[in-house]
Amino acid sequence: MSNWTHVAATVRIDHFRFTGEPDFHEVFGKECLWDSPDETWADCRANPGDYMPMGSEGSLEMSVWDNPDKDQFASFTVSIFGDLRDHRSVEEIADWFEGKCSEVRFRQAVLMAQNEFSGKTLVTCASWGGEFRRTTTRALES
Repeated sequence: MSNWTHVAATVRIDHFRFTGEPDFHEVFGKECLWDSPDETWADCRANPGDYMPMGSEGSLEMSVWDNPDKDQFASFTVSIFGDLRDHRSVEEIADWFEGKCSEVRFRQAVLMAQNEFSGKTLVTCASWGGEFRRTTTRALES
């Protein structure tokens, strides 16, 4: 039987436009999806730290919203999402998320990772440099 971990996260990024645009794949990691070429899968296996968390059928995905008002300090919103087959550790995903968010100046960050068997973890942080808060609920309590 498959074991699935479902992930939804949002990070609002503060950034001065005159310093250039951040490379969010460098910050959060690259994607390796079900239909990615064999070379991408080989690179992912050889360099897992360069990629977002993986399941047996691929990684999480990312979408970046670029604020059209270029004078706003709240410049980008990064959405990270996906369903990871055979990835059991919501705590591992929460650790990854906190570490990656610490690499950018963010306004708000929130992650919900839920495993069908082990439970769910909610991670929130109100501002860059602030304290990450975790709430973990075991599967029987969900």
